Amino acid sequence: MAVLAFLLCLFFGIFLLLSFCANVLFWYEILNAPEGRIPALRPGPRTCLRHYALTVLSYLLCLGLTPFGPLAQRRPQRQETDLPPVILVHGLLNNASAWLFLGRRLQMAGYPVSTFCYSSLFTPMEKILEDLDGHVRQVQALSGGRKSVFLGHSLGGLLVRRWLGGNGGRLTGTRGIITLGTPHGGSKVAIFASGSLARNIRPDGSLVAVLREAAPLEGLACVSLVSSADEAVLPPACLLPPPGWTLRLTPPVPHFLLLFSPSIASMVLEELRNM
Repeated sequence: MAVLAFLLCLFFGIFLLLSFCANVLFWYEILNAPEGRIPALRPGPRTCLRHYALTVLSYLLCLGLTPFGPLAQRRPQRQETDLPPVILVHGLLNNASAWLFLGRRLQMAGYPVSTFCYSSLFTPMEKILEDLDGHVRQVQALSGGRKSVFLGHSLGGLLVRRWLGGNGGRLTGTRGIITLGTPHGGSKVAIFASGSLARNIRPDGSLVAVLREAAPLEGLACVSLVSSADEAVLPPACLLPPPGWTLRLTPPVPHFLLLFSPSIASMVLEELRNM
């Protein structure tokens, strides 16, 4: 028992230290970032403590829910509704459990929801895009002709943009895309993650470079929901979407709490109703 207690204390100590380091990097970038379209938080004891506590909470939520990923997966199903089907695409190191709250809110509002899942550590991007294409085809085959909407969190938004950019002829089956905390310009934080996908989303990564030169997604409603307290996308200017997109600021919550905030869920539903 003593050994188990020691290991638990060690685990949470490391966990709290990593969360603290993430916050230090966040505030460093905030203090050294030029003024932009994303208003920076004003540092202060209360603000810093609140941000740290919410960051720890968000990491605990994601870590605690991860084992339930297979149970949380929603597969495409035929549904009799006029609302568009919504395809959820999670981010780096997540799985379907990331959508437990937001996916449930969308279902309660009547939207047909499916989750596209992939392994972000071992699966090449080409394979992920191929699997995403198969998932979209299955959704569209069951949609009764209704156009789909993508909802991508973090890296998920970049993967959707890459798929859409390589499937110009399939845009007729897509109504729009909403991204949550997506590093459209890459993120310095990606240097701390392992795997080829993490390398792709550095500011100089190949995926970011391809999307930087990609043609606009004409004819689609493109919305980027951005938090000024996002500690996982640094510098903050990397959250800015491409020209032609609608940028909407969310309440200031950390990166993973974007998936569990009731107010942000309401914003997503509002954007869906406007598409």
